[in-house]
Amino acid sequence: MMDLSSWMFILVMSSGCGIACMIIAYKKGYKGSQILGWLAAGLFFSVFGMIAVILTPHGHEGAHAAVAPDTCRVCGVPVPPQASQCTHCGSKIAREPGPA
Repeated sequence: MMDLSSWMFILVMSSGCGIACMIIAYKKGYKGSQILGWLAAGLFFSVFGMIAVILTPHGHEGAHAAVAPDTCRVCGVPVPPQASQCTHCGSKIAREPGPA
């Protein structure tokens, strides 16, 4: 279930999209109740777009954890997994043996 901040995000973004549709319609020459129709259309369709974006699974979260670089114990700079010494301060990187 989505928390309150997600729902607030959807509300604010859909309001912004609805107002943008209304402004574009006004600049195109629409007047009166037609502008309110464009506002309603922008609100209506943007909610579906936001929910689709939130519910779409993103496959890249797990990929970063598998190749996360080590950090240098001296300076704290990220070090690539294959490096034997820090590229920033030059200290040797002590690696623990991995599972065999």
